[in-house]
Amino acid sequence: MRNLKIETGRLVITKFDESMVESVHLNSLDENNRKFVPDEVFETLEETRETILFLMKCYDGENNGPLVYPIILKSGENIGYVQAVPLGNSEWEIGYHIAENYTRNGYATEAVMAFVPVITKLLGITQIWGICRGDNIASRKVLEKCSFKLQNKSIGNYKGEKHEVYKYLYSIT
Repeated sequence: MRNLKIETGRLVITKFDESMVESVHLNSLDENNRKFVPDEVFETLEETRETILFLMKCYDGENNGPLVYPIILKSGENIGYVQAVPLGNSEWEIGYHIAENYTRNGYATEAVMAFVPVITKLLGITQIWGICRGDNIASRKVLEKCSFKLQNKSIGNYKGEKHEVYKYLYSIT
């Protein structure tokens, strides 16, 4: 069972349920999401619902991920997600998105700091990658604040296009 519930000072990281379709749909449509993770933009409510149903099945181990968890403010608003995505060879990558209306409040850093120790223990791994485009300054800052160490930067394929790609690694020591 890969259900989890993590609480921080301002956030709850928990599992998806079908009541979140509209908020996930709206959160996915902002410009930063379109630019940096275009494969995670849901143009219709039905597409969003299908994705949430798929992600809910991932919690029960019906496949090997991704393991995606919504980030909810303690006041109840769904503001984004944090995830662990399998890369193969027992390696995983962390991902996260905070909806544009909620950025620049430290929510991504707070969520990643809380999520990494829990998900690495749950998965039985001692390291997890953080991979982002070089021009995604906000994401790079989050990874650096959360003790991810830059391993490599190069021009490469990112979401089907050539970009400068930064690869960070978090290791439990």
